[in-house]
Amino acid sequence: MAEKGEGTVVRLIRFLALGVPTLSRVIAVALIVAAIFVAFLEFGHYDETTRADMALLFALLALIALGLGFVVPRLVRRFLPRR
Repeated sequence: MAEKGEGTVVRLIRFLALGVPTLSRVIAVALIVAAIFVAFLEFGHYDETTRADMALLFALLALIALGLGFVVPRLVRRFLPRR
């Protein structure tokens, strides 16, 4: 008996999950660069505490992006059926 093939949606999810780690690393690097620029260069008329808060926010968002880059492929492997 012929095996049932994967559906289009499952193949699309697997394909997109391959690019998530790379994309998350690119976004994390961009957020870290933004955090460094905001923390050490004066943009606008913001005081030091506001700039420090924004730098901290960008750094936390970078960590979240990296975490999602590690978690998404594992979730796809866990919840989608094996090939």
